[in-house]
Amino acid sequence: MPVDVVTAFQLLCGVAVLGIVNMIATLVAVYADRATFVDQLLADIAVQDPSLEVGRDTVETVVIAGLGVTALLGLGVTALYLLFVFKMRAGRNWARMLVTMIGALMVVFALPSLFGLVGGGGAAIVSGAAGILQAVLSVGAIVLLHRAESNRYFLPAFKVPGE
Repeated sequence: MPVDVVTAFQLLCGVAVLGIVNMIATLVAVYADRATFVDQLLADIAVQDPSLEVGRDTVETVVIAGLGVTALLGLGVTALYLLFVFKMRAGRNWARMLVTMIGALMVVFALPSLFGLVGGGGAAIVSGAAGILQAVLSVGAIVLLHRAESNRYFLPAFKVPGE
């Protein structure tokens, strides 16, 4: 296995860890501002069906349960991403392509944070910083995964002209 692939694997594991940090920061920010979400959900329910009476405690429980489901989904997506990363390390070209596409999406999603288009607050700053670092690590890993030695590892029949 080329050193570039090993380094890319380590960078992509860092991306996964930063993804967890990003998710936790986002969940903390939403939890801290849950009163706004509860008010909005109560207003939406009142508009849709005025005869339906739902207590604030019930809506708050639903919002907190939604945060729990979001956390579980985030952990599941991270586990799936790590599966792709481990398959990539094992030499699977399809996994290298998936990791490349996911990394490109991370760069696109990090652009608003990079240009300061995200709201303030401590959790938002942590989330934005984690997203930017994820994008930087992803770009580094993508570059390493597509170098000549890495191409030979993923595509054994690939021959670089002049070698």
